[in-house]
Amino acid sequence: MKRRAKYVFLSWLRTLVNKLSPDDIVSYHYDDMEDAMEDWLEIYADEPRWSNACHGKTLNLGATIASEFARLIMIEFESKITGSKRADYLQEQYEKLTKQLRVRLEAGCTVGGIMLKPYVRNGVILPDCNTQDKFIPLSYSNGIITAAAFFNQEVKGKNYYTRIEKQTYSYENKSHTIESHFFVSSNPDNIGSEIKPENLDSKMWAGIDPYIVINDVDRPLFAFWKVPFANHIESDSPLGVSVYSRAVKLLNEADLQWDRYLWEFEGGELAVDAGEEVLRQRPGEKSLETASTRDRLFRKINIDSDSNSDKSFYEVFNPNLRDENYARGLNEILRRIEWNCSLAYGTLSNPENVDKTAEEIKASKQRSYTAVSDMQSSLESVLEDYIYACNAMADACNLAPSGEYEVSFNWGDGVLEDKDKEQAIQLNEVNSGIRKKTDYLKWRYGVDDKQATEMLPESGVQSFFNEGGA
Repeated sequence: MKRRAKYVFLSWLRTLVNKLSPDDIVSYHYDDMEDAMEDWLEIYADEPRWSNACHGKTLNLGATIASEFARLIMIEFESKITGSKRADYLQEQYEKLTKQLRVRLEAGCTVGGIMLKPYVRNGVILPDCNTQDKFIPLSYSNGIITAAAFFNQEVKGKNYYTRIEKQTYSYENKSHTIESHFFVSSNPDNIGSEIKPENLDSKMWAGIDPYIVINDVDRPLFAFWKVPFANHIESDSPLGVSVYSRAVKLLNEADLQWDRYLWEFEGGELAVDAGEEVLRQRPGEKSLETASTRDRLFRKINIDSDSNSDKSFYEVFNPNLRDENYARGLNEILRRIEWNCSLAYGTLSNPENVDKTAEEIKASKQRSYTAVSDMQSSLESVLEDYIYACNAMADACNLAPSGEYEVSFNWGDGVLEDKDKEQAIQLNEVNSGIRKKTDYLKWRYGVDDKQATEMLPESGVQSFFNEGGA
């Protein structure tokens, strides 16, 4: 398999940004993160570096894991902005992001993080979502990115136009600066020379002011969400790690084991080893074949016949398959992947073939609940920052009447709570007399007060007598 090229554009982007602002480029070893992100993306694209070793027969577990985390995060997500006409406008703009948030989160889970930054076009605020392999952090404070460089390229005719957008927030001045530089080249591998905005085609990046300053803001006007796992690739980096970063070697082993499993069926196919004298030649063909069987069933053996024997060489090849052994081995690898990725047992492995104890299974579920809860909590904070940025741009561009707004979030409890544990607690409270039976029924079955009352055994008897029954 031909591996994809290194992130060439990021390399020359860093070089260019360093020339534009030599004092801003971060000092940590970004090459290590580039290599790791390339690996994670290749795994997600089902083109891992070990693809040749397993003959291209992979399980595509990277995409499965990233997709599952995005699903768990967003499964019951609800969020709304209320409070004023400004809130109504922000809600309309916010929905442009939330409608695509799950897909964007899957990409963020894959590579480790995603930057959400709003921009204004024709009176509308649109979301620009950049996974962390598509921008370069320039500075950060207490783990919060305060400056970053973004890359955008368009092709027109024989020319390649590149826009480098540098966004910087200053805590001292409480201001956010957006600075754009434009370049043109006839070679996609060369950024070319810088040109002035007025020399750009009127349809290209129309209406972009090359230098914007927004004052009186108390945080950056972009919001970076990263997977809330410690960065074991580069501890000093403000970037995140993939949800499967701690299981890369195990993903390799799983694909190799899957290849062995499939080969067991292929190598163990029923076959007949036969001497040439058993086979007959088809009319007009040079090869010896059998009359009425699948070609691959018979395998021709060129062997000298025993002159003293009237028997031809004919032997059935039908070995016992060891597929159960290979399947058990693969299942154990999948469980280890689940553990390393903070997924519950049975997410990837066979849920009907679990020899773990009840406590081990419960512990794995709790790990998954905790990981998803942390992701939701961090995402909630990032979305609040994104809405703040939208509101600041609405102020700066006079896009809607001023006014207060409130943001509500509801992540649901279907994924994060241990239902069995919670039910036991609530039943104990009912039996202890500190919780009403109707409250328990409302929680357990999602009914209202009247329905819960009707569900009580004694309520039906009482209503029967009240209605004059015998």
